[in-house]
Amino acid sequence: MGATGSGKSRGERLKERPYHHEIRAEQLNIALANLPVSLISSILIAISGAVVLDIEAGHWWIPGWLTAVIGTSILRGLWLLRQRRRPAASRDTERCLRQLSALSLLAGLAWAAVPLLQIGNIETMSGALTAFLMAGISAGALIQSMTFGRPGILFFTPILLATAGTFFAEGNLACGVVGANVLLLLTMMILQARRGSARFSEGEEARLSSLALARSINETNRKLDYLANHDSLTGLNNRAAFNAELAARREKGSKLALAVVDLDNFKLVNDTRGHLVGDKVLIEAATRISRACQPSEFIARLGGDEFAIIISTTGCEQRAEALCAEVVAGMGRPFVIDGATLSIGASIGLAFFPLDATDLTELFAAADIALYAAKAKGKHQVSRFDAELRIKLERSQRIEAEIGDALAEGRLNVVFQGQHDLLTGAVTGHETLIRWSHPEFGAVSPMEILDAVRSADMGDRLTQFVATEACRLLRALTRAGDSSSTVAINISPGEFLTGNPVGILLDTIDRFAIRPDRFEVEVTEETIHDLTGVNAELCRLKAAGVRIAIDDFGVGHSSLVKLASLPFGKLKIDRFLIAGIDAQDKNAQLIATLITLGKQLNFSVLAEGVETAAEADTLRRHGCTQVQGFLFSRPMPAKDVVARVREEERRARELRQVS
Repeated sequence: MGATGSGKSRGERLKERPYHHEIRAEQLNIALANLPVSLISSILIAISGAVVLDIEAGHWWIPGWLTAVIGTSILRGLWLLRQRRRPAASRDTERCLRQLSALSLLAGLAWAAVPLLQIGNIETMSGALTAFLMAGISAGALIQSMTFGRPGILFFTPILLATAGTFFAEGNLACGVVGANVLLLLTMMILQARRGSARFSEGEEARLSSLALARSINETNRKLDYLANHDSLTGLNNRAAFNAELAARREKGSKLALAVVDLDNFKLVNDTRGHLVGDKVLIEAATRISRACQPSEFIARLGGDEFAIIISTTGCEQRAEALCAEVVAGMGRPFVIDGATLSIGASIGLAFFPLDATDLTELFAAADIALYAAKAKGKHQVSRFDAELRIKLERSQRIEAEIGDALAEGRLNVVFQGQHDLLTGAVTGHETLIRWSHPEFGAVSPMEILDAVRSADMGDRLTQFVATEACRLLRALTRAGDSSSTVAINISPGEFLTGNPVGILLDTIDRFAIRPDRFEVEVTEETIHDLTGVNAELCRLKAAGVRIAIDDFGVGHSSLVKLASLPFGKLKIDRFLIAGIDAQDKNAQLIATLITLGKQLNFSVLAEGVETAAEADTLRRHGCTQVQGFLFSRPMPAKDVVARVREEERRARELRQVS
């Protein structure tokens, strides 16, 4: 085994180096580029040398030698022409380099004939001229072979060996010294040629590595730029690219149309058939939208099942309306996914700039409100922003702008609606409800309040406010003699992902020294489908002793497997199913099924929105034991709740005294 320990030849080791083939190809290209100069120089030097030698010595072999040198040069020139006619990509680099080296050796042998033919006459003037001539042609070959040393070495080695040998053949000291110097020159030239070739290879390797690194960085940047501006699922532009494009088109001063597209039945499909099918639906939806759009129209997926289209062509108003109609029609056609035929559909909100908005934020809000209007009208249609929607937009903007001050100044109020035992009528708990009486708008609905809080990123502030009021009520109830009823607050799934409601609730419970099992958190049924990051938070609450209920149950599409795996203790049946159940057998049967399901999962079951005695009787017959609704109590301030408890406690004491 060799000193390297690899047992491989030097050539094999070189071939394993990075960019070996690229370096070899570049060496061949440079050699081919230098060869014409070498050939012309060789012929000119040969002719001039022949003339000088003929004048000085008149050797008989000069014409034959000159013919040989010129012949080898012509042969090398023909080989060069052949290589230049061939495409570089089709060349066998190693074979070409071997041929080039062989031709260089042949030319070197032709030149080596000059000193060999003068053995015995080297001490003459012609001999001195020969030595000078051989050294010069060899030095020129060295210069030309600094990028690839082999052809140069094969050219000048026979020349200098022949020259040294001729001097040594004279047998005297002076010629011996000259011969030794020639051999020393040969050694130095071989080393220099190899070092030059090695330096070129190292430099070329570094250059190619730098280029590869630059290409890699550019490619990585290109990919990062693509990922930063495109949706990974559909390949459409993402929200960041959408915002940038919208701003860029606005800067151009042209009229804009913005269409916000939302799939109508996507959530149902995603929940019942799984995320893989949902993803395929989104991809197909993106394809259909893209087919409807022209190249100048910008399409983006904003997130979830929401898309946006920017139209800024001449006559964009007419084009936008036609495009939206085409998209709705296209989305109305059945989706065939994995052999299943699905009905999806789409609703679109359409707004124009500057007709409907003075800035881009307002434009998007206008399109979004128009989208909600399209959904409210029954879906599968286009709604254009108009004066009526403008009033709603201005109202929502005002509410969002003022919600922070309303929270800080105590203008929001919390009221509590009782939850009752259906058999005895006794209060078992209370649900917190948020209220805001606006000086201009009057009563602001809870949904408007929550939308404004979300838009203003004040979820934690509202949670803190409601949790504090709930704990104050629990403390007051305990002092009034009620040590068992609960108080429930609502938390949306989004708050678990964007805020810290669990930390706020546990800190507030601890600060008021409330028993955790008297505090209940209600989450909507959609939580079952948004488990990422939510389940762990619910388990934290459960571990601390806080009760957890699923609100508005029965109107979503819950997975029973997921339902059983989550830390719920109560199901609240949505009021939509309760209304009129005494006259609707199907709804009554459904309620009975939900009650049975809850009992089998060891959940307590509460019916919301009970407003008539007939509804209460139907629920009682089907085994429901807890109810909430106007039939039993209306929402009231905390002080009235406490006053009622005190009154009930007073009556109970009087009854005990009488008995």
